[in-house]
Amino acid sequence: MNLRAAFGDLAPGTRVVVGCSGGADSLALLFLAREHGLDVDAVYVDHGLRPAVAHEVATVSEAAARFGARFFVEQPDVGAGPNLEARARAARYEALDRVRSSTGAEATLVGHTRDDQAETVLLQMLRGAALPGLAGMAPRRGAIVRPLLGVRRRETRELCARLALAPVNDPMNDDLHHRRVWLRREIIPSLERGANRDLVEVLARQAEVLRDDDAVLDEVVSEHAPDDAIALRALPPAIARRVVRRWLAAPAPPSVATVERVLAVARGDVRAAELPGGERVERVRGRLVRSSTPARAQAAPPEPVELTLPGRVCFAGTEIDAWIEHAPPAAWPDGRTLVVCDADRVPDRVVVRGGEAGERFRPLGRSGSKLVRDAQAEAGVAAGSRSIAPVVVASEPVWVVGYRIDHRVRVTADTRRYLWLNAEPAAL
Repeated sequence: MNLRAAFGDLAPGTRVVVGCSGGADSLALLFLAREHGLDVDAVYVDHGLRPAVAHEVATVSEAAARFGARFFVEQPDVGAGPNLEARARAARYEALDRVRSSTGAEATLVGHTRDDQAETVLLQMLRGAALPGLAGMAPRRGAIVRPLLGVRRRETRELCARLALAPVNDPMNDDLHHRRVWLRREIIPSLERGANRDLVEVLARQAEVLRDDDAVLDEVVSEHAPDDAIALRALPPAIARRVVRRWLAAPAPPSVATVERVLAVARGDVRAAELPGGERVERVRGRLVRSSTPARAQAAPPEPVELTLPGRVCFAGTEIDAWIEHAPPAAWPDGRTLVVCDADRVPDRVVVRGGEAGERFRPLGRSGSKLVRDAQAEAGVAAGSRSIAPVVVASEPVWVVGYRIDHRVRVTADTRRYLWLNAEPAAL
């Protein structure tokens, strides 16, 4: 077996950090980095999300000792809030970078494979990403190096078998609630069967082509000042969007909606726009000025209110009205502010309250669960308002107002009573 990793300009003897979870990809990377002659610090990151990691720590420690690498364990604070996967990923990279800085290592190596690249492209597509997102992961970005982007996941497993290594399996890799796992286990195999071709190779090659295009466009936009509103307004829309996106890129790439809000300021449609993370952009004498907005004191969420069905309650300025009909709708409602459920799948009493951090539900028409806070964000609810945006709850969420109902209460061919729920601003 002749498995080749691409270490770029990292010459033998260079000190590097290798993020190693004990899985096949990272164990293969650890071996290949040492085979290349790199001076390796193997780092296991314990996010504190699962009680049993001793076996994983032992697996990485033993592999590091066998291949002649130093071994570290990092325990970052993942913190509270929505999108656990994103928070864990950020904490992991921060921990790896701390080790790199403290040891004087030149780069941090992570074990993303060609399969991971394909999954990333599909994830970005589902998020509506622009060209930089569809270009996938770069072989090197800053101090992060991905030597295995040309290697298939099955090859790393074969290498571990040849080396008599026993990789650990993260149970999160079996949980279809995580979108990446859902793509890996269900969507990509289904698409490959339908297209009768290796979709991983197609998507990975597409990412490589788009990454080259992205690099050329980056050179073009670097010639334009992002704060010159008059010049920005005169640019072709595709270039103007990229100029703004590049300007707002830290700490995370902005959404399309955020970019469009800034362009509206540049055109003079509005005087200023609020940005995620507590910033704002305003137009001052033909220039775009980016500044921090003053912290606002958030009111405590109102107390939950009980709603007896049928009935009506008011919560945080929103009136929820419920009634029952015995015939199916002549026309189905929008499913966001007016919904229909199976009345016999909902208890006679529910509670209306704000969304809670970490709370999940299964949106109608979706294959997996979703964080309520993520659904509210998708519905356009501002971050500071999600604790007071109404959610109708039985033992679990029934309806995230403004988004959709839970799959459990959907109307079926067996439905005999139809529960209507309507949300609108309360009359003053």
